[in-house]
Amino acid sequence: MVLMNAVKKFLERGKLLSPEVLEEVGSLDVEQIEDLVSSDELVVTKSDIKRLTIPEPRIVHFDYQESDEVHISEFTQFYLDRFEFLKNEVKKRLDGANISSINNLSSGRSSVIGMVRKIDDGGVVLEDKTGELVLKTDEKFIEDEVIGVEGNVIKNKDIVMSPSNIVYPDVPLRKEVATTEQELKAMFVSGIGKDTKKAIENVNPDYIISTSSKGVNGMDVVHISDEQGDLSDIDPLRCSIGDVRILVHKGYAVEDAKKNLGMDTREAFVSLLKKRHLDPVEMHSLKDRYLIKEVPDIIHISGDKEIMTNYKGVTLLSTTDKTAFLVNLKTREIDKIEL
Repeated sequence: MVLMNAVKKFLERGKLLSPEVLEEVGSLDVEQIEDLVSSDELVVTKSDIKRLTIPEPRIVHFDYQESDEVHISEFTQFYLDRFEFLKNEVKKRLDGANISSINNLSSGRSSVIGMVRKIDDGGVVLEDKTGELVLKTDEKFIEDEVIGVEGNVIKNKDIVMSPSNIVYPDVPLRKEVATTEQELKAMFVSGIGKDTKKAIENVNPDYIISTSSKGVNGMDVVHISDEQGDLSDIDPLRCSIGDVRILVHKGYAVEDAKKNLGMDTREAFVSLLKKRHLDPVEMHSLKDRYLIKEVPDIIHISGDKEIMTNYKGVTLLSTTDKTAFLVNLKTREIDKIEL
């Protein structure tokens, strides 16, 4: 009876329904049917049905307002806020070690947490709010990242530490993996070119998520853009589909980390996640938008090498011009798609 009444309403408004759409109309509730009936479209398509039955991506917009001038106090607070957050994350992983501030260190074994201020041939300069020391280590770092260090200290004119253990903020191990209740598939791409459009037609994903605004005209694509919108945000982009949290980044910071840390793409990608910051040296607009406070379930970047891996329950994807990935958000299974 509900279906018959729905069909009658569509006919009264002069709307056309194909047999495949008619089958799906029967699964809609009264409010959803009214939404379709009141639309301006003459032909009701499967896309119209999908729009009503799957959750919309929720873009988490950052405040990107910039002031004309930056005061020293703002600059200082920017780094203090980052340091305090990451320091607390490192503390959780130092196994109850007795952590000293740098100015209270004496010769012997100790533990400190600091921010990497400078890297040169003489060592790594680590600082906290009280002072600085030099780390003698072959380990490679990125300036402005925060680490915890356990090791032997020699205190003379300068404070020098030889680390035996280096601890990063890292992410907690997930006991449960976030999923959606419905069978929903998201296609992750680097851009929407000719080959990608063809693959989208073949796959028919519920969502398309792109690291670029290239080719998105006329398509519902969650993407990085130069301005904020209903489906877009400035790099990086954060969005949620149901309970699944997604972070999308253009990927240049991973390329920089590869060079600075002497790693391959996968290692650099994981390393930045362990640092809880996708671009430690970035401070544009003093908003620290690359700081990972809330750990996402999926991180998507674009690069010159395809990556599909998992780290402590976080899915890491790197798409290329020739490769995309299709993620089932209910099972978190991933299929590679050649473009």
